[in-house]
Amino acid sequence: MTLTDYITPGQVWLNFTAGTKAEVLASLSHLAAEARGLSPAEVLAVLKAREDLGSTCFGEGVALPHGRLPSLTRPFLGLALAPEGVAFESLDGRPVRLLALVLTGADGREHLHILARLGALFKSPEAVTEILSAGTSSEVLAILARY
Repeated sequence: MTLTDYITPGQVWLNFTAGTKAEVLASLSHLAAEARGLSPAEVLAVLKAREDLGSTCFGEGVALPHGRLPSLTRPFLGLALAPEGVAFESLDGRPVRLLALVLTGADGREHLHILARLGALFKSPEAVTEILSAGTSSEVLAILARY
């Protein structure tokens, strides 16, 4: 499976804004819940629980908030592009401009597989720059497909 198997154009959120890390997580929870018919409160609880273990900020302006919802039958990937940056309490102190939201079901291997693929992608400054420069969600998906 490739990253584009888990994401649709409606799961790419351009011009994402939020003021605090709590607002970022709440907004992402609502967007994911709306896209998949989930409970926003359930998604938010999973994301907060994971953040309580340690920041999911990747550094260099990228964060990977993620969690597992046993009721999910197929993984969910959403990308939020925040050109102005959002506060995410990153370890490097920089605002986050790209957030990848990952939600999976009970299969921990699939969860780790998606995170590993995203981690490899986000280690490429060129890929991150291309994604952040995309003007449409279709362009973002085309970039994911190339990498």
